[in-house]
Amino acid sequence: MPNRKNAPSFKPYIKPSTKVAAKRKTMDLIARRDHSEKELRKKLHLKFGHEEDGLSAIEEAITFAKDNNWLGDPLKLAYRLGEMLHRRNKGIYFINNYLKEKGLPAIEIDRALELEKALAIVKNRYDENFKFSREEKARVGRALTSRGFDPETVRKVLYEKL
Repeated sequence: MPNRKNAPSFKPYIKPSTKVAAKRKTMDLIARRDHSEKELRKKLHLKFGHEEDGLSAIEEAITFAKDNNWLGDPLKLAYRLGEMLHRRNKGIYFINNYLKEKGLPAIEIDRALELEKALAIVKNRYDENFKFSREEKARVGRALTSRGFDPETVRKVLYEKL
């Protein structure tokens, strides 16, 4: 018969309360990357919204994050996300729609940067000496519009730069 005195003791798993679990989940989410308040609420609601004290746990977790200054300034977060999307050559309409979905304020348009990004996309797709037909210009216009560029930038690229 085995010696039971030296056997490891297993403690049963005790599920933490919803409020503690919501705070832990908030810390996990914020540790991975910055989140807006709206984004945190949405993710916590998916996880804890169905539980009986889930809504109060979510509110307490958001307040906990605010008290510890884990939720940054929404304007700074919006500009950081905007810069990331600018590097991916996304247009201002795409960027502001993305920020709106995250619950962040819109950023202002920089016409020179928008034109530069749109031209970079066109130069990446076509040879420099390419002769654009009417159909090709329409295709370029649709491509730029689908990437979120404003109509003025698309018009400048099509009729002034090509």
